[in-house]
Amino acid sequence: MAGKQFISEIRDRDRVNGLFLVQQKTVLLNKNGKPYIALTLMDRTGTMEGRVWDNVDQFEGMFEAGDYLEVAAQAVAYQGRIQLKIERLGTREPASVNPDEFLPATRRDRGEMLARVRELLQGIGDEKLRQFCLACLDDQGFRESFARTPAAKNIHHAFLGGLLEHTLSVMELCQRLCPLYPELDRDLLLAGAFFHDAGKVRELRRDRSFEYTDEGRLIGHIVVGAQMLAEWNREFKLLSPERLLLLQHMVVAHHGSTEFGSPKLPMCAEALALNYLDDLDSKLEAFREIAEREGGQRWSSFQKPLERYLFLGGASAEREPGVTPRQEAGTGDRRAELRHRPFDGLAAREEERAPGEAPAALELFPPPGRKRGDRS
Repeated sequence: MAGKQFISEIRDRDRVNGLFLVQQKTVLLNKNGKPYIALTLMDRTGTMEGRVWDNVDQFEGMFEAGDYLEVAAQAVAYQGRIQLKIERLGTREPASVNPDEFLPATRRDRGEMLARVRELLQGIGDEKLRQFCLACLDDQGFRESFARTPAAKNIHHAFLGGLLEHTLSVMELCQRLCPLYPELDRDLLLAGAFFHDAGKVRELRRDRSFEYTDEGRLIGHIVVGAQMLAEWNREFKLLSPERLLLLQHMVVAHHGSTEFGSPKLPMCAEALALNYLDDLDSKLEAFREIAEREGGQRWSSFQKPLERYLFLGGASAEREPGVTPRQEAGTGDRRAELRHRPFDGLAAREEERAPGEAPAALELFPPPGRKRGDRS
């Protein structure tokens, strides 16, 4: 199949001939009991749903999630979104493919972000804690994984370098908060922000797709992160038992409640601050991604996990009769220029989270009586 079309460029009624990465594959039954294949395809510009309605027996065993597919399809609008009706497909050997063409990545310079993380850690006044943090950052295996891992499978910062970008943002928030609350232990808060999601380097794969590892599904990044701190301290022997315990508490409590995956509630001021700042960054990034993906509209499409529309403040509410906000947003060139991330399946992917992971709801502005949603 000749030619390459990126997902962000595909419009309703386009003929599509392209190479994509299979993010998800499921065999389902239609209302008549006939099997079909439901796919989520991705490249570095975003994701798109695809369906194989015919010759399911022929294609079902050809590929799995994580494989590269050459696809011939027709783009069709379905329930306000573009979907591929796949007619032919074939597999491509991974060795012949550049994986960075198929995984979204941070737009920020990773070297510069790592340098800023180091600068913030070097500002920690507690000498032993500073040495410990810098020794962990200088662990080559960890540093390389830290700079490449996404912060989540979807929802927020779900791109290469997302963990580094999110961690740095939380550290910057901590740096700015401390002058307002001088009673906070700034050193402990900065270190906790650095380590709070460190376990994700072992929770998430980042080779051909963003999927959970066995360790991620069976244990999860919160427990893994606490274990990593203990492992590092056995190696470096820099932290007192109490300092290590407080850092581990910040890691295990940073989701804020048992409902959202933390085995303990925040029990010190620094853990409480970290919980809210982590939540703030993840929610605002999620909002930004929705706004970017649906740019040009005054209101977002209905966000099922939020049970609401989001005000984006874009185009005027006055439109041609019969033209929907999504159709209007898709008529210009702006959407083709936007950076798309694998966020489009948010409402449909609640079932994808690992066992024990928090719900995917983005409680940006929770109604009275409802607790905030998860960040991962």
